[in-house]
Amino acid sequence: QSFDTRGEPADAVPAANAMISGNSNLMGVVGCTSDEASTVVPILDRSHIPMFCMTGQSEFNKTSFKYFHRLVPPDSFDAYAMIGSALFNPSHAPYKSIALVFGDDIGSQTFVGPAKAALDKLGVKIAINQAIKLGASSYRTEVASLLQTHPDVILTETIGSAGTYLKELKQQNGGKVIPFIGSSATIDPVWFKQVVDAIGLPDFLANYTAVDLNLSLQGPAYQEFVTQLTASEATNKGALAYKGKSPTVHLYDGIILTALAMVAANSSDPKVYNQKIFDIANGVSGATVVGTFKEGVDALKSGKSIRYVGAAGENNFNQYNNSQQGYLLVTMDKDGNEVTIGKLTQAQTQQVIDAGGGA
Repeated sequence: QSFDTRGEPADAVPAANAMISGNSNLMGVVGCTSDEASTVVPILDRSHIPMFCMTGQSEFNKTSFKYFHRLVPPDSFDAYAMIGSALFNPSHAPYKSIALVFGDDIGSQTFVGPAKAALDKLGVKIAINQAIKLGASSYRTEVASLLQTHPDVILTETIGSAGTYLKELKQQNGGKVIPFIGSSATIDPVWFKQVVDAIGLPDFLANYTAVDLNLSLQGPAYQEFVTQLTASEATNKGALAYKGKSPTVHLYDGIILTALAMVAANSSDPKVYNQKIFDIANGVSGATVVGTFKEGVDALKSGKSIRYVGAAGENNFNQYNNSQQGYLLVTMDKDGNEVTIGKLTQAQTQQVIDAGGGA
């Protein structure tokens, strides 16, 4: 069942309470983004409900919440990866003047502090830092201010408003688009269409890049994921467009991990099976690797311990139930499909993370 928080902390509290009080058999929760995680996570944790959240807030980097799980890095790491793309992408010289254009919502603004800290430490000029009001009908004033600073590139996440902003930028800049690097959230078919409709496909293809998690997207778990997603097309038209999208893949893995944990613990009590999520994700010595729920159940029934390698690849939870992976440099083709154009090395990524303070 779905409970809509409307992306608002105030609305999230009654929604979470209603979800818990009305569902005594609640096995787990997926979702909880940066917009409402701060209010929802404590409620779920007090109720002993395992959760897989997509929040990027740094406050969860070293969380004490036992039932909180995160299969994606914090937004600060997405910000570091975007800077890595600006400095180390082999397709262009390092950019020397960078504009930060992010929405004024909680989720988007979590990128800004880490980005500013890293850029300052690396000696890269911040041309301008704009927090734009999402959903505005025009950004003429903001665009004019940005153009006065002459940035080499724009780092951005302005979901729902990027088309309007970039269209006006092109209009005020003599028909030219400034290169822009998006967060992983911009790798989305809806966002793609909005921006292409606004600035045209040629300018999009010539100027857009983004960063994404280094997902494996192969093996038994991924094939099972695609099979299930394909089956859902009948009731969720367009579902297959998300078969390579990090949030969809990771939340699917979270559901399978929770279900396998219940089987492994032979219990429907989350206070009993919660720890098994960690064990099955990371594996214990001698664990049998499985890629589907059925494989996991069969192995458990035969007395084996298991490690689930999911649709997104291996998970490695630290002591704070955070699991992190590397980053890819990507773009999208004329049909909106994600295309990998490079990869940040561990040394390059670490250089930016260290400059930003590592969290």
